[in-house]
Amino acid sequence: MRFAALPLALAFPLVLAPGPLAAQVEQADPSPAHLNVISANPFLLIAAWFNAEYEHAVSATSTLGARVSTLSIGIDADLEGDDDADYFSGRVFWRYYPKVAFEGFYFGLDAGVTGLDETGDAHTVMGGGFELGYSWLLGSRKGFYLSLGVGADRLFGGDLGDASAVIPTVRIINVGVAF
Repeated sequence: MRFAALPLALAFPLVLAPGPLAAQVEQADPSPAHLNVISANPFLLIAAWFNAEYEHAVSATSTLGARVSTLSIGIDADLEGDDDADYFSGRVFWRYYPKVAFEGFYFGLDAGVTGLDETGDAHTVMGGGFELGYSWLLGSRKGFYLSLGVGADRLFGGDLGDASAVIPTVRIINVGVAF
């Protein structure tokens, strides 16, 4: 009779094990709370700078997106003709979030086109670079998005010829909605 209870006693922990093991598997591969984010920098609109992004989760930790930026800077009014320098940029990007998409630290790569029209002299070039940042999903449903970031892009081709230039990229703060 003692030997009949022994296999049952040994099997009992195995019956209970799948519950805790399944919980560990779920924590190891979290799913993002949302699949999409649309954001912009509302503070830079005051300075005639527009920056908007769309980002889509392609896995639990990776996203693909597109960004559009414009900036108009007044220069010396004594020059004849247009007295503004107009900058525009269109980028596609990939971001990796070690924790879960749209939350926490991220590393990203981007590529796209950049243009500058200074006093009627227009230049359009290609560019590519990287960015580092941190994002938060806030609220009870994690629908409010905040993000900060910095990076650098190398410009090449087009009117630059053999030369290249590096420009910083700054996401001072983007505010948006996750859905």
